[in-house]
Amino acid sequence: MKQLLPFLFLLIASLAFSQQKQDTSSAAMVATAHPMATEAGLLMLKQGGNAFDAIAASSFMLSVVEPSMSGLGGRLQAIYFVPGQGVKGLDATTQVPASYIKKAKEAEHGYGTIGVPGMVKGIVQLHQQYGKLSLKQVIEPAIAAASKGHMLLSEESRRESIEIKELRKFEGTVAHFLQKDTVYAGGSLFKQPALAKTLKTIARDKGKSFYTGGIAYALTEEIKQGGGFLTLADMKNYKAEEAKIVRGSYRGYEIIGTGLPCYGAIVIEMLQMLEQVDLSKVSEKDYLQYHAAAHHKAYEDRPLLKTKEDSLVIARYAVNRWKDSLPKTMALPASANTADHSNGHTTHLVASDQNGNMVSVTQSVGPLMGSKVASKKNGFVLATTMGPYLGEMKPGERASSHISPIIILKDGKPFLALGAAGGARIVPAIVQVISRVIDHGMPLEQALSAGRIYQLPDRLLVENHKNVFWKDKKTMDLLRQSGIKIEEIKTTAQFGRVHAIHYDLSGNWIGAADPDWSGTAKGLKN
Repeated sequence: MKQLLPFLFLLIASLAFSQQKQDTSSAAMVATAHPMATEAGLLMLKQGGNAFDAIAASSFMLSVVEPSMSGLGGRLQAIYFVPGQGVKGLDATTQVPASYIKKAKEAEHGYGTIGVPGMVKGIVQLHQQYGKLSLKQVIEPAIAAASKGHMLLSEESRRESIEIKELRKFEGTVAHFLQKDTVYAGGSLFKQPALAKTLKTIARDKGKSFYTGGIAYALTEEIKQGGGFLTLADMKNYKAEEAKIVRGSYRGYEIIGTGLPCYGAIVIEMLQMLEQVDLSKVSEKDYLQYHAAAHHKAYEDRPLLKTKEDSLVIARYAVNRWKDSLPKTMALPASANTADHSNGHTTHLVASDQNGNMVSVTQSVGPLMGSKVASKKNGFVLATTMGPYLGEMKPGERASSHISPIIILKDGKPFLALGAAGGARIVPAIVQVISRVIDHGMPLEQALSAGRIYQLPDRLLVENHKNVFWKDKKTMDLLRQSGIKIEEIKTTAQFGRVHAIHYDLSGNWIGAADPDWSGTAKGLKN
């Protein structure tokens, strides 16, 4: 408890956290989407924990301080490198209940969209297998933040306010997230006693009650009374599974992702198409157009993930697709399969340590505030799984999405761990950051600040606001004059939010947080 006291002091002054977007350490690193989550992970490292302790502490903290993005009622995907064991993955996504019956017209939120939550099973299993500290020690910062309260960031308050009309419809959500019929204001002290109690139970019994005990019983009863499908049997039968690993290469680097329900194969396909061009020698305007073309063609292949996923990561497949993708005019054909998507959900976090462990985790509740339903007794938001959001699904099926945590190795050693938030924008954001680092040799923080693009059927979206870095100051003017229809996006955080850790040639961990979000990166100092 003594080691936690400095952290508890910071809970009351959480707005005073420095927005440190980049850091370097020879020992260990954490980068997350919220300052308090980064601090929680760093505290574990200071207490002698490893990257898995740090990632678990950060994950649970995000469930408290960033509930619009992820939480105990959501899903999680992880990929990690352990020296001597290589790269492995964990699939803890939400699952469709066994009794689910599709309706002709389904709601976008509410009890009927709730599947089996996987985040708790996944993060506890990952920690129990590889962590050094006790689970109680790892969850303690999140418990303190929930019970004693933390100052709500204005950005979190704003996100929750966007969904205020829907949040008012559900008793548990009103009880835990609203105050006088509106969301808590940014800067206000936000206490979550019910969530603190749930977290204490998880810490005590390692999540057993969450899936087979009192928490599971209360949760499924609430959902049943609300007209949902989740049952106690669904909770008892849920398993966090070893994820399928997909591999490819890019200019001598090994790109490793997780297969369905993740989109790691699409990340690899895009990169292997781009490898057909020496992107270090083209103008930045053409560089962006090549990325748009690869994005367009790879997204056409998304329906193939369920039947030909292994083919998508074969280099020869990418070569053939690339030959067919880019007319000499550089015009980008429209595609009905490439559509605009909601961009306001999900979170990514990364951690590394002095032993060479590297962990990359993406977790989500789906759209902002997930199903909009919060458990009245347990105090957390439930993710959206069924309904229009993820398309048609069958009982027992796991929710697939653009989530794509990635690890990159060079000569078998850690080089880069990253992932992103932002719905369909996740994949191109990750690919563009990887390319900026490898093709342009950009420092990680600069690579995260570099302007991104997203290809729509009829136009190219181009990020262009005050935080954007352009390698060539003429890039925007050249794009405007190119004859391609572009739309400049002035709003921040619309092209994915990337958090990453890079291991450099001097033996240092370099962490970076997306400049468009509230996150931070901090390293352990010797």
